[in-house]
Amino acid sequence: MDVEDLRKFMVVAQLNNLQLAAKTLHQTPGALSKVVKRLEVRLGTQLFDRTGRNIVLNRHGEKFRHYASQIVHEADQALSEFVGSSAALRVNIAGPSVLISHWLPKIIDKLGDNKSEINISVKWESEAINLLANGSAHLALVTDMALDGISQTGDYDSIALGTTLFKVVAGDNHPLFKEYSEGRLTNAQLFEFPFACPSVSPFCGITRGIGSDGWRDDKVPRQIGYRCNDFSVLMSLVRQGRALAYVPDFIAAQFGLRIIDVDDCDYHCQENIQLVYKPSLASGWLNQLTSAMNTP
Repeated sequence: MDVEDLRKFMVVAQLNNLQLAAKTLHQTPGALSKVVKRLEVRLGTQLFDRTGRNIVLNRHGEKFRHYASQIVHEADQALSEFVGSSAALRVNIAGPSVLISHWLPKIIDKLGDNKSEINISVKWESEAINLLANGSAHLALVTDMALDGISQTGDYDSIALGTTLFKVVAGDNHPLFKEYSEGRLTNAQLFEFPFACPSVSPFCGITRGIGSDGWRDDKVPRQIGYRCNDFSVLMSLVRQGRALAYVPDFIAAQFGLRIIDVDDCDYHCQENIQLVYKPSLASGWLNQLTSAMNTP
């Protein structure tokens, strides 16, 4: 069974459309149709259900896609092991933008001097895991909560990158510093100043509570002045001194924001960040990277 046929099958399976797959692979639909037919004949089973000109991966195709993904993955890593650093690497990384923006430089550094083409897909956690599952991504940056939703846990391994604590932050020019110069407030005093909140969680893209940022509004009500579906716009409001925000501590450092101490707040939100990947038997670039990521 030809690895290149499997690679092309995976693109067709992802798109469920021969025309779109042909454009992606710079081939003709007829050539891809022959690839699919060749695989179906070899397996003795139909992988797609066909309705007119449309094709849809069936249950046999879904099962085979899982196997094909594993075979292609191992073939790529085996090639990497034997060819070594002389070959250019293609590294596909997926995850939420807030995680990628912080962790990507560390991953790049650990890749070393290899010639790398790094392809970044900004996706919600569940989408990043799906890309990993179908072979479109080599690495996924997610939180622990996303790992709980993985059904085939034996197919994946992960590296704990660290724990982030959420903090109330403000820009240097925020009005609160005129009255509270040290940036230390009580919950009641905090209520005087509006927050900018994401419309959905910046990690999973799902509405989580009133502010979707981990703040326990049920315990400590606050004033929400802005809601944004774009995290960069939300940060712009904070940096302009127009709003407070409740964000991971690395975001505070990244944007040069001041952390506000809330004296009578008896809880905090935290997230454990994981780098998820499919392990390989071969000592290719992926095993080399994950070994380097595990080294302090």
